[in-house]
Amino acid sequence: MHTVPVTCPSCFEEFEVPAPFVTETPCDVDYDCEVCCRPMRIAFEEEDDEVVGMAYGLND
Repeated sequence: MHTVPVTCPSCFEEFEVPAPFVTETPCDVDYDCEVCCRPMRIAFEEEDDEVVGMAYGLND
């Protein structure tokens, strides 16, 4: 399983999340921070044949 690093928009801690396949991007998923447990969204996109993720708050 491929993972990508994301930074929580609430506590600013970085952790790894499972990444979708490149063919499944772009996509958004709901996720709870693995450190502070606050809800967030992660936007996955393809960059140079790799999946990258960017976390943002629900109100952003």
